[in-house]
Amino acid sequence: MSKKRCVIVGFGGHARHSWFNSIKQHPDWDLVGVVDTNTELLANIEQITDGVLEDDEAYMKIDELKLYGVDPDLCIIATPIPTHHVLVKEAMDAGYNVICEKNMASTIYQGRQMVQLAKDHPELSTAMGTQRRYTTNHWTAKQYLNSDENEIGKVHLIQWNDAFNWGLYREGWRTWLQELFAEDQMIHWFDLLRWITEMDIVQVRGDCFIPRGIDWQGSSTVLANLALAKPEDYNHRHNWVWCRFYGDWQRRGPRDLNTNLKEFSGTRGRLQINGPWIETWLYQDEAGTKWEQDGVMPKQDICDLGTDFDQQRIILEQMKRSIDSNGEKQPDNNFKDVFRSFAAVMGTIESSRTGKAVYIPDYWKDMEI
Repeated sequence: MSKKRCVIVGFGGHARHSWFNSIKQHPDWDLVGVVDTNTELLANIEQITDGVLEDDEAYMKIDELKLYGVDPDLCIIATPIPTHHVLVKEAMDAGYNVICEKNMASTIYQGRQMVQLAKDHPELSTAMGTQRRYTTNHWTAKQYLNSDENEIGKVHLIQWNDAFNWGLYREGWRTWLQELFAEDQMIHWFDLLRWITEMDIVQVRGDCFIPRGIDWQGSSTVLANLALAKPEDYNHRHNWVWCRFYGDWQRRGPRDLNTNLKEFSGTRGRLQINGPWIETWLYQDEAGTKWEQDGVMPKQDICDLGTDFDQQRIILEQMKRSIDSNGEKQPDNNFKDVFRSFAAVMGTIESSRTGKAVYIPDYWKDMEI
């Protein structure tokens, strides 16, 4: 079977150090071109890619791909967030399958346009760059919580912290983001919460802010209370699972549980994702005053694909299989699915600006997704 052909649109740091390597490591994909507006980069593409591409395999626009007979199976859109909806449209209108880097878009309306493109082109495959789903620890937690193996009972409370030190200044296109953590990083964690629990975020009450004494021009920090539920429980508050979320790109000092906590509390125990490991505390009495500490054996075959892939290689593998099915079996993190994670991000920003809780399903109630 011949390899699938891929073009990266936007060959900046993330594309060069992440997607480029993932494509090289996947046996069924070849990189056949780069699209970028940086003429110096394009002129030196052979050197930059260590000979993977030749200098005539670099282009300024997506529409040049057909003009020069490249005709890839896939375009990976790895440009700054405000460009995503336009470049995705150009690629899909040309008949190319698309992986789009996170965040999905700058506004809810741009995200809706991208979902509509996916609905208008069911023969094409779409995916988002939410590769954090596809690590062994997150896959193991998902499998444990949603199977008969679960010994902690029904999850009712989640505490999720992701805080680290970005440094004194922002760099590159992120400099211009008004809500830095929310617009760029938070999609990973909201998407993971949905994926691991197999629920949607239905309500958000949040605040995005610049911590006192921090000399930034955009917010680095988010505090939010989230509620998650399955579709049949969207309007049944008693069945909601509550999450306390803390995200920060200006956290000072050492990394500890306050900076990296992923904890699920259930009726019969607790589970923590600690680095590559899954730890459990199983209650030995009804009141939960006695417990036994244990762990969960890692599950290596992420998404049951029969591979040893993780992260972006899982996305590439699912994309390959989806293309072979002519779009019938879309990747797990397709546009229609991840829009629900994206909507929760946008809802958090709206909540911060209005001071009110936001009911997230209102963002997609008329979209038939």
